[in-house]
Amino acid sequence: MATTYYFEVDIEKETEAIKTLIQSETQAFLKNDTAKGQSYYIHDNYQTRLSVSRDTIQLYKGWKELSTFFKNNPVKISNPRNTKDFIQIKVIGDAAWAIYKDNWTYSLVKSIPVPGGMADTIITVTGNLLCTMNLEKKLDEWKISSFSIFQK
Repeated sequence: MATTYYFEVDIEKETEAIKTLIQSETQAFLKNDTAKGQSYYIHDNYQTRLSVSRDTIQLYKGWKELSTFFKNNPVKISNPRNTKDFIQIKVIGDAAWAIYKDNWTYSLVKSIPVPGGMADTIITVTGNLLCTMNLEKKLDEWKISSFSIFQK
C-alpha cells in the first residue's frame, strides 16, 4: 500500500517568492550578469525555453543549449524599463506555473544610411510579451524548469 504525504503550503508566501524570482531573473538579464541569471534555472536535460514571434520560433532543449544561448546573446539595449502584470501563479506543493505579461521600453542604437555613409540613431522600442514559466522548488528555492515567451 502506498503512503501519501501531504504538507501545508503557504500559497501567498510562495507566490511572492516566485514573483521575486521572476523580477530578479529580469534584473540579472538587464545587467548582463550571466552567472546570476543562470542561477535561477534548473541545470538539467529537461530545461526548455521557447521563444515565439511573428515569423520565428526558437526552441532550446537541455541546459547545455540554453546556457550557450545565454552566454552568446548579451543584452545590447539601453535605458530599459520593465514592468510585469502577473496574470496567474499556481503553486502545487513543490511545483508551480506562472503566466504574466512582460512590458518593455528600451533604446537601441541603429546605423542608418545617410548621404555620404552611415549614421547612428537611437530608436525607442516598446513591446509586450506573454510569458509562461514552470518552476520547481529545489532545496527550498524556486527554480525555473521551463520558460516560454510569446511576442506580438
